Order: sequence, then structure tokens, then C-alpha cells
Amino acid sequence: MIKFFIENYGCQMNSSETDSLRSIFFDHGFIEVADPPLADIAVINTCSIRKTAEDRIEGRLGYYRGLRDKKGSKVRVVFMGCMAQNRGKEIGEKYSDVVAAVWGTYNKGGVAELIDSLKDPGNNNAFSLAQESYEFMNSSPRERLKFKSFVQISHGCNNFCSYCIVPMVRGREVYRKSGEIIDNISSLVDGGVLEVTLLGQNVNSYSDSGLDFPGLLDKISTVTGIKRLTFLTSHPKDLSKNLTEVIRAHDNILKTVHLPLQSANDRILKLMNRKYTFDQYLEKISWIKEIKDVTISTDIITGFPSESGEEFQDTLDAMKNIMFDEAFMYYYNPRPGTPASSITPQLGMAAKKHRLAELISVQQKIMSERLASFTGFRTSVLMESPSRKDPGELIGRTHNGLMVFMKGDKSLAGKIMNVEILKPSGTGLKAKIL
Repeated sequence: MIKFFIENYGCQMNSSETDSLRSIFFDHGFIEVADPPLADIAVINTCSIRKTAEDRIEGRLGYYRGLRDKKGSKVRVVFMGCMAQNRGKEIGEKYSDVVAAVWGTYNKGGVAELIDSLKDPGNNNAFSLAQESYEFMNSSPRERLKFKSFVQISHGCNNFCSYCIVPMVRGREVYRKSGEIIDNISSLVDGGVLEVTLLGQNVNSYSDSGLDFPGLLDKISTVTGIKRLTFLTSHPKDLSKNLTEVIRAHDNILKTVHLPLQSANDRILKLMNRKYTFDQYLEKISWIKEIKDVTISTDIITGFPSESGEEFQDTLDAMKNIMFDEAFMYYYNPRPGTPASSITPQLGMAAKKHRLAELISVQQKIMSERLASFTGFRTSVLMESPSRKDPGELIGRTHNGLMVFMKGDKSLAGKIMNVEILKPSGTGLKAKIL
């Protein structure tokens, strides 16, 4: 019987695929172990979005080499995902004593058969990096939160932002059939899933025989019986007024939207190949803000090549004016082979870190103000898990995506409760169950 250990890095898409792989492995009779030295096969589902992610993952390969060299472990690694697609041949050769197979971003459902073939210790150096025909795996409940699930509706990206490696490693957009999506979600609901997050690099470009993303969202919210429905990620150039109207029309669609800005300066946006202007972005924000009690989050990149101080200030000013509830902020990290990596001048690390610190400082103040504005707010919360700091306290998410902490027994995890917000607490809110 094959014993496996699986570790995941990167985005929600990777998390979804890892959850699906785990279910497929169980169906094949594999046994999951909690400690890598006990495994026959270690599966690493990798990320390549930033160099820091790749460095961390390569450090894990060194760890597995150490297990074999110093502790006599026979564990072998299946190296898969975006970093495998990007640097698979190089990694396979560099760690040939550890890596038994390199598997890219396509045909991940075939990994179980691959692992079966690795029962023979002589079977090594398997490569699967072709991007020919993508097959979606059925989505499964999340590993630790069985009442939630990530469900893929598309794979790949057609946007080719100048800084992004995703189109290279995941290929062009492929859309899952709407019937398959609905059947998958209906099955998850029957199994006790309460919340589904639809996933795609750009959900707004979804299309299936004339059905667009607002139509898909409307259909899922109506026919599957799902209690809570949300999605990631939207691209500003494709977000439509119709989408915001669908969100407003359905109580089971969470009132939270993630809309990456990246920069508020039009010259930088053009260099990024984002295909919208800041004014066009603001128009989309105005549509979203028509949704009652909505929260809005974003992504920001600072220190993009040739970004001036004045252009950076445009982004700071935009954050102050829009007042995002949450922002994921990064300094520019060049990825080899992307157009942005050859734009000059490239800013120094000190300047990039200084600008990032300014962004974080501004956003922290905005977040504190936004959180305080919800004091006295009554809403529903999906109870998720006990707090690590206080076992008598539960963590959950409101119907508009805010993190809340409240006193409650752990038996309430996986239930939807009504609460009242009491006060801000760090990056979340204190609440009481009604």
C-alpha cells in the first residue's frame, strides 16, 4: 500500500487541485501520512509566481535529499505544478536523486497512475510538461474545513500582464462545462458543503455555449442549493455591471469582491499590459459600491520598473480615496522571461521596500477605519474553527467576507449563525452570537 505525504504552495487554485488530488489518492487506496519520513511518495504542488516561493520550494527538495542521505528514508518526490512547468527539467536534473517525476500544470488527475507506476524503485525521471488538453478534476471539500470548497471554473490566462508568469506555466484559458460545474457543486452540497468559491485566473472571461460568468453565477446560486457562494479572481477590464446586479439579486452570494488594481497610474498600467485605465477601474468600483454592505479587496504592486515617485503617489492617493477593506500589497518581483523583467530602469530593493512600507502604513489606517464602521452591524457568519489563541473563541467569516472572533463552543464550527459586531480586533472584528 502506497503511503503519501502532500504539501501545497501558492494560490487557491493550487489548494483546490491539492484537495482534489487527495480525494483521487484515497480512491486509489493510498494512505496519507502526517510526517514526510513515513511516506513512500511526497507530492509537492508548487508555485512560481515569485522567486521567494521558488526558493522555499527548492529548500524543501534539499530537506528530502537530507532525509534520504542522512536518515535512510526511501521517500521519493513527485514535483508538480507551476514551478515544475517553469523549471521542471532543470529541477529534475539537479535533484535526480530525490525527484522521481516532474509533472506540470496539465493532467494532474493522472498523477495517481504515475504514483502507482513508481512502486518499482527503478521507475524514475518521468516527465509530463505538455500543455495539450486540460481536463478538470472534480473539486472536493477543503482538507481542514469540510464545509467549504474551491471549485475551478477555468484554467489558464489570456491576459499576459507583463509581470506575470501564469500564462506561461498554466497556458491559455480553458473553461469547464457549466453542467459539470453545477453537478460538482450540487454533489458537494449533498455532502454537507455550505460555501463554494468559484476559481479562475479571470472568472469574468468565462464562457460556455453563450453562458457568461454572470449567467453562470446566477444559475449556480439558483439551482444547486449552496448556502454561500463567492468567486476569485476578477479582472477589471472584464467585470460587468451585470455581474454586480447578479450579486445584489441573490442573498446566497457573498457581498465581497476582490478587484486587483495593481497601480493607479495610467502609464504604469499600460506598461503592465492591464488593458484598463484608472478611470475605468473607478467606474467598476462605483458599480460594486452599489451592493449593500459590500467589502472590496485588491492587489497592489509597487516598485514596478520605471515607476516614479509621482506615479507611486497616484496609487497611494487612490487607496485613500477608494478605501479598500483589504489589500494584498507586494513590491515588484521580476520573473525571468516576462516582458517587465527587461523594462528599464529596474528600481532598487531599498526603494521598493520603502514604497511597500508606505502602502502598508496607509492601508492599516484605512482598514482600522473600515472595521470600526461595522460596529453594531448584524449579519450571518459561517463558523470555521476554534481560535489558536483562545480555544473558547471561534473564528468565522461574515456574509461580506470579514473575519470575526466570538465566544462559542467548537461544536458550532460548520454552522451559519447570526451575530452582532462589537468592536474591531486586530485585522478582524469581535462579535457576539445572537
